[in-house]
Amino acid sequence: MKKNIILLCSLIMMPILTMAHGYWLEVKGSGKAGEPVKVQIFYGEYNNQGRMKGKSLDKMADIKLFVIDEAGNRSDIQTAQTETHWEGSFTPKTDGLYQVLGINETREVQDWTKHNLGIVRPMQYLRTTYLVGKSSNSQKNTNFIDIIASESDNGVTLTAFKNNVPADKAKLTVISPDGWEKAKITSERGRASFVPITKGLYLIESEIIDKTPGEYKGKPYDSIRYHVETTIEIK
Repeated sequence: MKKNIILLCSLIMMPILTMAHGYWLEVKGSGKAGEPVKVQIFYGEYNNQGRMKGKSLDKMADIKLFVIDEAGNRSDIQTAQTETHWEGSFTPKTDGLYQVLGINETREVQDWTKHNLGIVRPMQYLRTTYLVGKSSNSQKNTNFIDIIASESDNGVTLTAFKNNVPADKAKLTVISPDGWEKAKITSERGRASFVPITKGLYLIESEIIDKTPGEYKGKPYDSIRYHVETTIEIK
């Protein structure tokens, strides 16, 4: 079975904690140059296909989306809120691999004591790739924490990064389209892999908790929570 991978990312390098809700990207397009690509940001519980609606999505306003083409040119993607998600678009000009990324490093300090996280400054990172025609280029890690997915003889190979360095012993949680979950631990090269069991979108999660206290926008916090989620579409 031929597998075409669409990568969407939200990465965390330590065990996923008690917060089940998360963000993920989905991309939709024809795969042809000159035709628009729709980029959507969802929020909810992917393992049971629970997608939040309405005001629950207001907090996503500060997630900034952008796309990087094979030549390294970066373009911002403007988004607007709908009832079920946030949405934007871009139009690829040429064949190649396009990296679509999302980032939010400006969210207010949050009181997540009920989630056993205390007072937290959240950092959010998202990734996806969109292929137009054929490409021999590989993806490049961009965010502070990142995950790269690629096809291999053994299924899907994942490479986790922290601050541009392969992250060893990072715990990644893979969630299948039907809710199956499996934990993976990366090697000293930041590598892990899994074999898809069905077609559809797979979500990969991981996180880092930095327990160094600080202050942001005049509000003190106990720790910084870096979070990344990656979605892979198997066709």
